[in-house]
Amino acid sequence: MKKVKSIALTAITVLGLSVAAPLISPAQTAQASAWEMKYIDGWYRVKIKKTTKVKRIKYGALAYQNKVTGHYTLHKGSIVKTTYSGHEGFEFIIKSPHKYKMTSKYGYSAHFKKGSFKVLSHTN
Repeated sequence: MKKVKSIALTAITVLGLSVAAPLISPAQTAQASAWEMKYIDGWYRVKIKKTTKVKRIKYGALAYQNKVTGHYTLHKGSIVKTTYSGHEGFEFIIKSPHKYKMTSKYGYSAHFKKGSFKVLSHTN
């Protein structure tokens, strides 16, 4: 009788796990959209069409140690230079001669949506 109970318990455990296993989805990674990948090959001078959030990122000793240390806003009509990065906490890297100066300690990352800027020129 004990053997039958242990076999039944084992079967329920195995069936229970096999039923729950499909409910657990594998880890997913974010992929860049095709429109974002167009801007990976150099710096683009752009005019902002929609107000956009910008994060100030302080570099750590290693990429996973980067921290967001401030939030800013790019307003409609602003002109900045940008390129798509997509790693180390950055989406679109932003630089400009006035407010968004990249240094060895800080960088700026914008969260652009499709159609939120107009390309004025491109440099490699």
